[in-house]
Amino acid sequence: MSAIKVIRALLVAHAPVLALVPAARIVAGTVPQGTPLPAIGLTEISRVELPTVSLGQRAVQVTARVQVTVHAGTYPDQKAVLQAARMGAGAHTGNVAGIAVRSVMRDVVGPDMSDLDAGIYQQSRDFKVVYVEEN
Repeated sequence: MSAIKVIRALLVAHAPVLALVPAARIVAGTVPQGTPLPAIGLTEISRVELPTVSLGQRAVQVTARVQVTVHAGTYPDQKAVLQAARMGAGAHTGNVAGIAVRSVMRDVVGPDMSDLDAGIYQQSRDFKVVYVEEN
């Protein structure tokens, strides 16, 4: 859950995202049905904990991949929110939402998806989040 917390904090602090999506519509997990669009759902799709030799250390380094899925009512809105969710150039590091973050880097962008009957367009972007977690 910490990687989700990090990505949500970064998205909510990023003005280009907030200009398009209110913070209340950036949610952990699946965006609830009936939520006004655009909205963003955050899911952790993989996680690797770096083992230590002693296995007795107080903290471990975790590398998680978080999928940021944009849901929009139009294709141009989908692309605009996905572009804003890039969160700018470079890696994000430091203390984010009370978590010691080593790096947050952009990863792959998923395919365009749509449900034309429901008027929903979606696409995802992944981030690799490396952070320290209590053991």
